[in-house]
Amino acid sequence: MHKVAFIGTGGRSQVYAEVYQATDDIEIVGLADPNADHRKALTTRTGLAASTPEFDDWREMLDATQDLDGLVICTPNYLHADQAVACLELGVPIALEKPLATTQADCERIIEAERSNGGRVLLGFVLRSTPFYSKIHGLLSSGAIGQIVSIQADELVGLGTTSVIFRSSWRRYSATSGGSMLEKACHDMDILNWMMGCRPLSLNSYGSSLIFAPNPSFPDVCDECNYASTCQYYKKPKFSSHEDKGEEVLHEFIREDDRCIYNIEKDAVDVQSVSIEYENGAVANFMLNFHGMGPKAGRNFHGIGTKGRVWGSIQDKTVYLHDNLSGKTTTFDTSGDGSGHGGGDQAHALLLGAMMGDPGYTPDQNTAAGYLSAVMCLAADVSRTQQRRVEFTYKPDGLVTFG
Repeated sequence: MHKVAFIGTGGRSQVYAEVYQATDDIEIVGLADPNADHRKALTTRTGLAASTPEFDDWREMLDATQDLDGLVICTPNYLHADQAVACLELGVPIALEKPLATTQADCERIIEAERSNGGRVLLGFVLRSTPFYSKIHGLLSSGAIGQIVSIQADELVGLGTTSVIFRSSWRRYSATSGGSMLEKACHDMDILNWMMGCRPLSLNSYGSSLIFAPNPSFPDVCDECNYASTCQYYKKPKFSSHEDKGEEVLHEFIREDDRCIYNIEKDAVDVQSVSIEYENGAVANFMLNFHGMGPKAGRNFHGIGTKGRVWGSIQDKTVYLHDNLSGKTTTFDTSGDGSGHGGGDQAHALLLGAMMGDPGYTPDQNTAAGYLSAVMCLAADVSRTQQRRVEFTYKPDGLVTFG
């Protein structure tokens, strides 16, 4: 039986806990979170034993809990570095929610700790485990569309998830979340890198806050608003069908009060685009927009190669492949197991079990992938704020400089 402890018991931790509760070879032996209500919610919602040891401080839990086989870190982004470094020093594999960290320096601290201690990290890039993106990656890798030329990808975020981002006590601030791109779209940067199969050379980014700008005609709290019947973000908005079910759980953990999503203090942008040039000569365009409703909202992907095209929307659970020579279009069902994030949550969480069972196994969703994705998101914000192209230089040890 593998013994696992949790640092952070907010909404995202429930996915891991539910999966481990349903297995016979993983036991949850400790919960650390300064918020006792969060610990209670996790215990209640996942059926954990009431006797599971709980701690206010994660350091106390690490000192008190013996013979751990693995750790799960699901804490706010700005806390990742210190916690991940301490856990890696224990020599056990860890599952670390995305992003790797909020600064390049902290990302590199984690990488150094991993290298120094022979550690292994499963980063929370759950989209790689989805049937949708796995099918597309398989088609591209097999040469089904020939040499890849371009990718167009969108993340058009729905009402509920947008409320999570812009009403969260830490997600709405760049200092604690790392910014909109890092918090929400580090997934998407990783998917682009995975599909291209090579490293980015440069990028340009544009963005601003056009949707949730302060509005003096709105009050500070929803209960005092005269627009309640017409505001789609009033209090807890209705989650769209394309939004992940796990996001509704996250919403339960963010609300300190019903503050106006327009007038609440924040510095995260609500629309941002990134154009990327890769080593293979191909280009990718990505659009992040926090106001996606209706058909084709959510995540969309369209790859074009020399021999054909592949496209689809993860919410539609179908991948389309067009062969230019034959003119034939083939469809693939990517429904999956029904777990969150397009059917990727369960498979992703079980990768930590694979790491604990096989000391030689390291998943592809690792620190190297997390580092490159984070650097791209941070570089995109440099490009956006400084209005310039950013170019990447790779050192022999895999670390990156950009300027």
